[in-house]
Amino acid sequence: MIDSVLAFLWSTFTYVINLFISKAHILIFAMFVAAALRVYLDPLKLKQTFIRKSGTAIIGSVALGALSPLCACGSMAVIVAMMTTVLPWGPIMAFLTSSPIMGPNEFVIFAGIVNFRFAIALTISSIGIGIFAGYITHIIDKHTKFLKNQIRLVETKPSSSCSSTGCGIGDFEHSKNDNKLDKLFEKYKVAEFLRAVYNLGVKRIIPFFALFATIGYAISQFVPAEIMTTYLGTGNHFAVPLLSLLGLPLYVGSASAAPLMNILTEVGVSQGALLSFIITGSGTSIAVIVGLLTVMKRKAILLYVVFIFIFSILAGYLFDLYLLVF
Repeated sequence: MIDSVLAFLWSTFTYVINLFISKAHILIFAMFVAAALRVYLDPLKLKQTFIRKSGTAIIGSVALGALSPLCACGSMAVIVAMMTTVLPWGPIMAFLTSSPIMGPNEFVIFAGIVNFRFAIALTISSIGIGIFAGYITHIIDKHTKFLKNQIRLVETKPSSSCSSTGCGIGDFEHSKNDNKLDKLFEKYKVAEFLRAVYNLGVKRIIPFFALFATIGYAISQFVPAEIMTTYLGTGNHFAVPLLSLLGLPLYVGSASAAPLMNILTEVGVSQGALLSFIITGSGTSIAVIVGLLTVMKRKAILLYVVFIFIFSILAGYLFDLYLLVF
Protein backbone atom coordinates (compact mmCIF):
# COMPACT_ATOMS: atom_id res chain seq x y z
CA MET A 1 0.00 0.00 0.00
CA ILE A 2 2.72 2.45 1.01
CA ASP A 3 4.78 1.47 -2.02
CA SER A 4 1.80 2.16 -4.29
CA VAL A 5 1.21 5.58 -2.74
CA LEU A 6 4.89 6.49 -3.03
CA ALA A 7 4.93 5.29 -6.64
CA PHE A 8 1.90 7.43 -7.44
CA LEU A 9 3.39 10.49 -5.73
CA TRP A 10 6.66 10.03 -7.63
CA SER A 11 4.91 9.56 -10.97
CA THR A 12 2.78 12.65 -10.27
CA PHE A 13 5.83 14.70 -9.35
CA THR A 14 7.63 13.50 -12.48
CA TYR A 15 4.62 14.34 -14.65
CA VAL A 16 4.27 17.87 -13.24
CA ILE A 17 8.02 18.58 -13.58
CA ASN A 18 8.10 17.29 -17.15
CA LEU A 19 5.02 19.36 -17.97
CA PHE A 20 6.71 22.48 -16.58
CA ILE A 21 9.84 21.75 -18.61
CA SER A 22 7.97 21.10 -21.84
CA LYS A 23 5.70 24.13 -21.42
CA ALA A 24 8.20 26.49 -19.76
CA HIS A 25 8.46 28.75 -22.82
CA ILE A 26 4.68 29.19 -22.89
CA LEU A 27 4.45 29.94 -19.17
CA ILE A 28 7.36 32.39 -19.23
CA PHE A 29 5.97 34.20 -22.26
CA ALA A 30 2.51 34.42 -20.67
CA MET A 31 3.97 35.71 -17.40
CA PHE A 32 5.95 38.41 -19.21
CA VAL A 33 2.96 39.44 -21.32
CA ALA A 34 0.73 39.73 -18.26
CA ALA A 35 3.37 41.63 -16.27
CA ALA A 36 4.13 44.04 -19.11
CA LEU A 37 0.47 44.85 -19.65
CA ARG A 38 -0.11 45.32 -15.92
CA VAL A 39 2.82 47.70 -15.54
CA TYR A 40 2.75 49.68 -18.77
CA LEU A 41 -1.00 49.98 -19.40
CA ASP A 42 -3.27 52.00 -17.14
CA PRO A 43 -6.79 50.46 -16.91
CA LEU A 44 -8.38 53.83 -16.20
CA LYS A 45 -6.78 55.35 -19.29
CA LEU A 46 -8.00 52.37 -21.31
CA LYS A 47 -11.46 52.99 -19.97
CA GLN A 48 -11.36 56.64 -21.04
CA THR A 49 -10.09 55.65 -24.49
CA PHE A 50 -12.63 52.90 -25.15
CA ILE A 51 -15.76 54.53 -23.77
CA ARG A 52 -15.37 58.16 -24.67
CA LYS A 53 -18.59 58.16 -26.70
CA SER A 54 -21.86 56.93 -25.25
CA GLY A 55 -22.86 55.26 -28.53
CA THR A 56 -19.92 52.86 -28.32
CA ALA A 57 -19.90 52.49 -24.54
CA ILE A 58 -20.96 48.83 -24.49
CA ILE A 59 -18.50 47.76 -27.20
CA GLY A 60 -15.75 49.76 -25.50
CA SER A 61 -16.51 48.16 -22.14
CA VAL A 62 -16.35 44.69 -23.72
CA ALA A 63 -13.00 45.51 -25.30
CA LEU A 64 -11.70 46.74 -21.97
CA GLY A 65 -13.01 43.70 -20.11
CA ALA A 66 -11.98 40.99 -22.58
CA LEU A 67 -8.66 42.32 -23.82
CA SER A 68 -7.11 44.04 -20.82
CA PRO A 69 -5.26 42.08 -18.10
CA LEU A 70 -7.20 43.16 -15.02
CA CYS A 71 -6.95 41.23 -11.75
CA ALA A 72 -9.88 40.99 -9.34
CA CYS A 73 -9.00 44.14 -7.42
CA GLY A 74 -8.02 45.95 -10.61
CA SER A 75 -11.42 45.09 -12.07
CA MET A 76 -13.17 46.47 -9.02
CA ALA A 77 -11.24 49.75 -9.39
CA VAL A 78 -12.44 50.13 -12.97
CA ILE A 79 -16.01 49.20 -12.00
CA VAL A 80 -16.05 51.87 -9.31
CA ALA A 81 -14.66 54.37 -11.81
CA MET A 82 -17.43 53.45 -14.26
CA MET A 83 -20.11 53.78 -11.63
CA THR A 84 -18.96 57.23 -10.55
CA THR A 85 -19.41 58.51 -14.11
CA VAL A 86 -22.63 58.88 -16.05
CA LEU A 87 -22.32 55.41 -17.57
CA PRO A 88 -25.59 53.46 -17.54
CA TRP A 89 -25.97 49.83 -16.52
CA GLY A 90 -25.41 48.41 -20.01
CA PRO A 91 -21.69 49.25 -20.30
CA ILE A 92 -21.12 48.33 -16.66
CA MET A 93 -22.59 44.84 -17.11
CA ALA A 94 -20.73 44.44 -20.40
CA PHE A 95 -17.45 45.03 -18.62
CA LEU A 96 -18.38 42.87 -15.62
CA THR A 97 -19.26 39.78 -17.63
CA SER A 98 -16.33 39.92 -20.07
CA SER A 99 -13.57 40.88 -17.62
CA PRO A 100 -12.90 37.74 -15.53
CA ILE A 101 -13.08 35.19 -18.35
CA MET A 102 -10.22 36.03 -20.68
CA GLY A 103 -7.01 38.05 -20.96
CA PRO A 104 -3.83 38.06 -23.06
CA ASN A 105 -1.90 35.71 -20.76
CA GLU A 106 -4.83 33.26 -20.64
CA PHE A 107 -4.90 33.20 -24.44
CA VAL A 108 -1.19 32.41 -24.65
CA ILE A 109 -1.44 29.57 -22.10
CA PHE A 110 -4.58 27.96 -23.52
CA ALA A 111 -3.32 28.18 -27.10
CA GLY A 112 -0.03 26.55 -26.15
CA ILE A 113 -1.25 23.91 -23.68
CA VAL A 114 -4.80 22.97 -24.71
CA ASN A 115 -5.19 24.05 -28.33
CA PHE A 116 -5.56 27.17 -30.41
CA ARG A 117 -9.25 26.60 -31.15
CA PHE A 118 -10.09 26.42 -27.44
CA ALA A 119 -8.26 29.71 -26.83
CA ILE A 120 -10.15 31.35 -29.70
CA ALA A 121 -13.46 29.95 -28.41
CA LEU A 122 -12.80 31.36 -24.93
CA THR A 123 -11.91 34.75 -26.39
CA ILE A 124 -15.05 34.82 -28.56
CA SER A 125 -17.12 33.74 -25.54
CA SER A 126 -15.68 36.55 -23.43
CA ILE A 127 -16.55 39.11 -26.10
CA GLY A 128 -19.92 37.52 -26.87
CA ILE A 129 -21.11 37.40 -23.28
CA GLY A 130 -20.11 41.03 -22.79
CA ILE A 131 -22.08 42.21 -25.81
CA PHE A 132 -25.05 39.97 -24.99
CA ALA A 133 -25.18 41.01 -21.33
CA GLY A 134 -24.54 44.66 -22.11
CA TYR A 135 -27.40 45.11 -24.56
CA ILE A 136 -29.89 42.96 -22.61
CA THR A 137 -29.06 44.97 -19.49
CA HIS A 138 -29.52 48.19 -21.47
CA ILE A 139 -33.04 47.06 -22.43
CA ILE A 140 -33.86 46.05 -18.85
CA ASP A 141 -32.51 49.34 -17.51
CA LYS A 142 -34.40 51.37 -20.10
CA HIS A 143 -37.81 49.72 -19.82
CA THR A 144 -38.00 48.47 -16.22
CA LYS A 145 -37.05 49.52 -12.70
CA PHE A 146 -35.30 46.23 -11.92
CA LEU A 147 -31.86 47.85 -11.59
CA LYS A 148 -32.99 51.00 -9.85
CA ASN A 149 -30.90 51.81 -6.75
CA GLN A 150 -28.73 48.73 -7.26
CA ILE A 151 -25.43 50.60 -6.87
CA ARG A 152 -24.01 50.88 -3.37
CA LEU A 153 -23.15 54.54 -3.06
CA VAL A 154 -20.05 54.16 -0.94
CA GLU A 155 -16.88 56.13 -1.08
CA THR A 156 -14.19 53.78 -2.33
CA LYS A 157 -10.52 54.45 -1.88
CA PRO A 158 -7.93 52.50 -3.83
CA SER A 159 -6.06 50.07 -1.62
CA SER A 160 -2.30 50.09 -1.38
CA SER A 161 -2.14 46.71 -3.11
CA CYS A 162 -4.12 47.79 -6.17
CA SER A 163 -2.69 50.52 -8.28
CA SER A 164 -3.02 51.39 -11.93
CA THR A 165 -0.05 49.13 -12.56
CA GLY A 166 -1.90 46.06 -11.31
CA CYS A 167 -2.78 43.99 -8.26
CA GLY A 168 -0.22 43.53 -5.55
CA ILE A 169 2.57 45.35 -7.33
CA GLY A 170 2.73 48.34 -5.01
CA ASP A 171 5.07 51.28 -5.08
CA PHE A 172 8.78 50.71 -5.18
CA GLU A 173 11.05 53.20 -3.43
CA HIS A 174 13.69 54.03 -5.94
CA SER A 175 17.08 55.18 -4.94
CA LYS A 176 17.70 58.87 -5.43
CA ASN A 177 21.00 58.08 -7.01
CA ASP A 178 21.20 60.13 -10.17
CA ASN A 179 23.39 57.80 -12.16
CA LYS A 180 22.18 56.85 -15.61
CA LEU A 181 21.41 53.23 -14.79
CA ASP A 182 19.05 54.21 -11.97
CA LYS A 183 17.28 56.71 -14.20
CA LEU A 184 16.93 54.12 -16.95
CA PHE A 185 15.47 51.58 -14.52
CA GLU A 186 13.08 54.19 -13.18
CA LYS A 187 12.02 55.37 -16.62
CA TYR A 188 11.13 51.91 -17.87
CA LYS A 189 9.70 50.69 -14.53
CA VAL A 190 12.05 47.72 -14.38
CA ALA A 191 11.47 47.16 -10.66
CA GLU A 192 7.68 47.22 -11.06
CA PHE A 193 7.92 44.86 -14.02
CA LEU A 194 10.03 42.32 -12.11
CA ARG A 195 7.69 42.62 -9.13
CA ALA A 196 4.72 41.96 -11.42
CA VAL A 197 6.42 38.89 -12.92
CA TYR A 198 6.94 37.55 -9.41
CA ASN A 199 3.42 38.36 -8.17
CA LEU A 200 1.61 37.14 -11.27
CA GLY A 201 3.84 34.26 -12.26
CA VAL A 202 5.70 32.83 -9.30
CA LYS A 203 2.95 33.44 -6.72
CA ARG A 204 -0.14 32.77 -8.85
CA ILE A 205 0.21 31.13 -12.24
CA ILE A 206 2.89 28.57 -11.34
CA PRO A 207 1.36 27.23 -8.06
CA PHE A 208 -2.14 26.90 -9.51
CA PHE A 209 -0.72 25.47 -12.73
CA ALA A 210 1.01 22.76 -10.67
CA LEU A 211 -2.16 22.14 -8.63
CA PHE A 212 -4.40 21.66 -11.64
CA ALA A 213 -1.76 19.56 -13.40
CA THR A 214 -1.74 17.28 -10.34
CA ILE A 215 -5.54 17.06 -10.26
CA GLY A 216 -5.63 16.30 -13.97
CA TYR A 217 -3.02 13.58 -13.66
CA ALA A 218 -4.88 11.97 -10.72
CA ILE A 219 -8.11 11.97 -12.74
CA SER A 220 -6.37 10.34 -15.71
CA GLN A 221 -4.95 7.63 -13.43
CA PHE A 222 -7.99 6.78 -11.28
CA VAL A 223 -11.06 7.63 -13.37
CA PRO A 224 -11.57 5.33 -16.36
CA ALA A 225 -11.74 7.16 -19.66
CA GLU A 226 -14.98 5.34 -20.47
CA ILE A 227 -16.72 6.98 -17.51
CA MET A 228 -15.50 10.44 -18.50
CA THR A 229 -16.64 9.90 -22.09
CA THR A 230 -20.03 8.50 -21.05
CA TYR A 231 -20.98 11.21 -18.59
CA LEU A 232 -19.02 14.23 -19.84
CA GLY A 233 -18.33 13.45 -23.50
CA THR A 234 -19.97 15.06 -26.51
CA GLY A 235 -22.43 12.15 -26.66
CA ASN A 236 -24.01 13.26 -23.38
CA HIS A 237 -26.17 16.30 -24.00
CA PHE A 238 -26.19 17.13 -20.28
CA ALA A 239 -22.40 17.41 -20.04
CA VAL A 240 -22.38 21.14 -20.81
CA PRO A 241 -24.95 22.28 -18.19
CA LEU A 242 -23.52 19.78 -15.67
CA LEU A 243 -20.01 21.24 -15.81
CA SER A 244 -21.43 24.75 -15.99
CA LEU A 245 -23.27 24.12 -12.72
CA LEU A 246 -20.16 22.57 -11.21
CA GLY A 247 -18.15 25.68 -12.04
CA LEU A 248 -20.59 28.13 -10.43
CA PRO A 249 -19.42 27.81 -6.81
CA LEU A 250 -15.78 26.98 -7.58
CA TYR A 251 -12.78 29.21 -8.03
CA VAL A 252 -11.10 28.28 -11.30
CA GLY A 253 -8.31 30.59 -12.41
CA SER A 254 -8.69 30.07 -16.14
CA ALA A 255 -4.99 30.26 -17.07
CA SER A 256 -3.80 27.96 -14.29
CA ALA A 257 -6.52 25.41 -15.13
CA ALA A 258 -5.10 24.83 -18.62
CA PRO A 259 -3.27 21.55 -17.77
CA LEU A 260 -6.45 20.13 -16.22
CA MET A 261 -8.44 21.12 -19.31
CA ASN A 262 -5.82 19.47 -21.52
CA ILE A 263 -5.95 16.13 -19.68
CA LEU A 264 -9.76 16.11 -19.55
CA THR A 265 -9.82 16.76 -23.29
CA GLU A 266 -7.47 13.83 -23.87
CA VAL A 267 -9.68 11.41 -21.89
CA GLY A 268 -12.76 12.35 -23.90
CA VAL A 269 -14.50 15.15 -22.00
CA SER A 270 -16.47 17.48 -24.24
CA GLN A 271 -14.51 20.64 -25.02
CA GLY A 272 -17.76 22.57 -25.02
CA ALA A 273 -18.46 21.38 -21.46
CA LEU A 274 -14.94 22.40 -20.43
CA LEU A 275 -15.50 25.81 -22.01
CA SER A 276 -18.68 26.31 -20.00
CA PHE A 277 -16.86 25.16 -16.85
CA ILE A 278 -14.08 27.71 -17.36
CA ILE A 279 -16.60 30.52 -17.97
CA THR A 280 -18.60 29.91 -14.78
CA GLY A 281 -15.57 28.93 -12.71
CA SER A 282 -13.74 32.16 -13.46
CA GLY A 283 -16.81 34.39 -13.67
CA THR A 284 -18.63 33.47 -10.47
CA SER A 285 -15.78 32.71 -8.08
CA ILE A 286 -16.11 33.81 -4.45
CA ALA A 287 -13.49 36.53 -4.97
CA VAL A 288 -15.48 38.05 -7.84
CA ILE A 289 -18.84 37.89 -6.04
CA VAL A 290 -17.41 39.39 -2.85
CA GLY A 291 -15.86 42.17 -4.90
CA LEU A 292 -19.19 42.86 -6.60
CA LEU A 293 -21.00 42.96 -3.26
CA THR A 294 -18.92 45.99 -2.30
CA VAL A 295 -20.35 48.05 -5.17
CA MET A 296 -23.60 46.34 -6.21
CA LYS A 297 -26.80 45.04 -4.60
CA ARG A 298 -28.48 41.65 -4.87
CA LYS A 299 -30.62 42.13 -7.99
CA ALA A 300 -27.68 43.35 -10.06
CA ILE A 301 -25.47 40.49 -8.87
CA LEU A 302 -28.24 37.97 -9.57
CA LEU A 303 -28.55 39.32 -13.12
CA TYR A 304 -24.77 39.04 -13.54
CA VAL A 305 -24.73 35.37 -12.39
CA VAL A 306 -27.67 34.52 -14.68
CA PHE A 307 -25.87 36.03 -17.66
CA ILE A 308 -22.69 34.06 -16.92
CA PHE A 309 -24.58 30.78 -16.43
CA ILE A 310 -26.86 31.04 -19.48
CA PHE A 311 -24.14 32.16 -21.85
CA SER A 312 -21.70 29.53 -20.58
CA ILE A 313 -24.18 26.82 -21.60
CA LEU A 314 -24.87 28.47 -24.95
CA ALA A 315 -21.14 28.86 -25.66
CA GLY A 316 -20.47 25.25 -24.67
CA TYR A 317 -23.10 23.82 -27.01
CA LEU A 318 -22.05 26.08 -29.89
CA PHE A 319 -18.39 25.10 -29.49
CA ASP A 320 -19.25 21.38 -29.46
CA LEU A 321 -21.40 21.92 -32.56
CA TYR A 322 -18.55 23.72 -34.29
CA LEU A 323 -16.11 20.90 -33.49
CA LEU A 324 -18.62 18.34 -34.72
CA VAL A 325 -19.12 20.12 -38.06
CA PHE A 326 -15.54 21.22 -38.67
